[in-house]
Amino acid sequence: MVQERLNDAAIALYRILRQANVKSGIFGGYAIAVLGGLRQSKDIDCIASISKAQIISLLDGKDGFAAIPQSRQDYVAFLWSDKPDRSNAVLVEIFCEQFAGSQYTMRDIQASLRTVNGQRLGTGLASVLDPFYLFKGKLRAAATRAKYHDSFDLRWLGDQKGSFSLSPLPKVVSLELPLERSF
Repeated sequence: MVQERLNDAAIALYRILRQANVKSGIFGGYAIAVLGGLRQSKDIDCIASISKAQIISLLDGKDGFAAIPQSRQDYVAFLWSDKPDRSNAVLVEIFCEQFAGSQYTMRDIQASLRTVNGQRLGTGLASVLDPFYLFKGKLRAAATRAKYHDSFDLRWLGDQKGSFSLSPLPKVVSLELPLERSF
């Protein structure tokens, strides 16, 4: 999939979710590419603080999104296309935070806005999970499946010294002076 086409779908997704005040963040291969990694992706993965019914109501049939029926309560797949014949559609997978039995929330998860350039929608914003959460998610994925791109993404994120922090907490500077020793 061409990166600019994926960017169009990410821009459209961000616009709708922002207007509805839904906290969200894109992760996976697309997020790695947006951060500068040499990564091809065929879809967009997004986590959102919303229920399945709410996200379907919000996106299905609007601004190029069409839901693909799924049985999982924590997941909805959409095809996004700005073309009437739905050609060259982008798969957008939404993982919903709010579902029966959910144990985790997005309360402390941070995302940042990144500027991306689309083919049709021009320059816009995409909400991407911060690198710490990308790293954490990739580590979990690598532990449960054998895909080369997971280890590649982990290495790339780890090699980005100084580009961004892999810590969710700000660095703390100690103001304590070292104890002097006299001999």
